[in-house]
Amino acid sequence: MIGQLPPYALATPAFRFRALASHAGRAALGGDREIALACLAVARLAAGLLPPVMLAPGDAVTRANATRHWLASLTMPAPSRAAAAAAIDAIGRGSRRASAESLRVLRDVAGSQLDAPSLAEIEDLANELQGATAK
Repeated sequence: MIGQLPPYALATPAFRFRALASHAGRAALGGDREIALACLAVARLAAGLLPPVMLAPGDAVTRANATRHWLASLTMPAPSRAAAAAAIDAIGRGSRRASAESLRVLRDVAGSQLDAPSLAEIEDLANELQGATAK
């Protein structure tokens, strides 16, 4: 049984967006932190379109609406807010291709406020969403 989990044990969960969460925690209060948090929320929402989660269309719409409502409470520059809102809309529609494209726009707009590992996480997610559309 060495190296194996007992049948009642749970596997350690893996958090996909460590760099974004870490950057948000380190960022200065105000705009930089709020942009990082918005990117993290949008990325987590977009990841729900992929296996193993695969949100049902109704659930994706509900979560997108809640995220959009939360986004309205943040103080962000207009271009970042618009890019995040466009990504949320694409995710709410369930379009993986549009979600990938809008994530890349968000990455480009918010790029100066994020670090390289955070940008890489967003790009990896966009690539995975883009690849999932081909299947």
